[in-house]
Amino acid sequence: MSAARRVRPPALRYRPARRTDIETLVDLSLRAYRVSSAEARREFFSDHPRFGLRDVRVGELDGELVAYLVLYPLQAWVRGARLPLVGIGSVAVSPEHRRRGVADALIRAALREMRQRGDALSMLYAFRGEFYRRFGWGLVETPTLLSVPPALLPASDEARRVRRLRMPDRPLVQELYDRHAKERGHFAIARKPEWWERRLWGYEGEWVVYEKRRGQIEGYLHVQVDSGDGPWKLVLTVNEYVANTPDAHRGLTGYLHGLRDQAVEVVMSTSPDAPWAAQFADAANLRGDMKMGVVRSAGHAGYGAMLRLVDVKAALEELPVSREARGEIVLEVKDDVLPQNERAWRVHARDGRLKLRAETARHAAGRDRLPRLVANAETLAILAAGALSPVVAAESGLLENVRGAAELAEPWFRARPVFLLPMNAF
Repeated sequence: MSAARRVRPPALRYRPARRTDIETLVDLSLRAYRVSSAEARREFFSDHPRFGLRDVRVGELDGELVAYLVLYPLQAWVRGARLPLVGIGSVAVSPEHRRRGVADALIRAALREMRQRGDALSMLYAFRGEFYRRFGWGLVETPTLLSVPPALLPASDEARRVRRLRMPDRPLVQELYDRHAKERGHFAIARKPEWWERRLWGYEGEWVVYEKRRGQIEGYLHVQVDSGDGPWKLVLTVNEYVANTPDAHRGLTGYLHGLRDQAVEVVMSTSPDAPWAAQFADAANLRGDMKMGVVRSAGHAGYGAMLRLVDVKAALEELPVSREARGEIVLEVKDDVLPQNERAWRVHARDGRLKLRAETARHAAGRDRLPRLVANAETLAILAAGALSPVVAAESGLLENVRGAAELAEPWFRARPVFLLPMNAF
């Protein structure tokens, strides 16, 4: 037997966590994440508002628990439809078992389980993008990270309608978020009341609302104030900014502008199609200015959530597409991690929906006539989320475009940019 085979680790045993695992999971968390509060980690596993212990998966080697992850049961708003998806998070491997393929085996096992139980979509935030790209997750969220002086924001008389949030406002704000996520969100996470009550309302910082008329809240924001450099050099981190009307947008922006005498910086993550740059009095990037030619920076591109189509047929038939989507193409999928997806599909678009059926030998005989796209799992996820144009993807060599399939599919997935909102992180 070769030396390479002698040092190969035993197969990872993948299973649901048990209540008797909690203390081991807490200890592993302390060592893997270097967090200091065992009690907080114990509460994380036993009393979390988004998942239960039944959603935790562990990996064992020789009977020792060496890794775990959480399969978050989430829902997201996509073109007004509320769709189930599985968020993968809290992936941990003990320090002494790293670089042995444990995380690789854990993720592959999770994908197999999700596929077997009928999950179509999965999202995550990557500790390192290239690791998850190997398994078919594609980057779909690229927010703009702003860092500007509040004086550059426009002033507005509507700021007089902004006030601090009061306890009776909470249900109105929750309702406003739900409406905003449904009408304007693209993969914005649907929130359970428990997430508001046990996480967001107690979050450090201040909530302010824009109230047009008594009891009519049209916008709100949450801001954290860092006074580490003194009371006249405050840094304002806006964690959530929701404005459902133009007046609310003007009012909340004017509120931030009104803090200019004390605050030196506003930090915010925004959707890339948000009109902030057009509203600034000038360009400024307080966290590392860049200049290329005549273009100056007001922020940076963010690396956000990644999407995986666990079941290509189910995912594409579940995702709503443009109401104007028409036509038929052959989609050839490359997926060596989940080979059940790796085949050619005839995709028909009509009335805001896609229908897929496997290409048969008889159909394949006519492939010289039907437009055809060839894409791997990662690129397909990016296209399905509307994060990249099929034409641009083809021009960049990310997929193969035969007989104008990219041009035909161009309007199918076009949508607002994916933006989960920072306070939805999992």
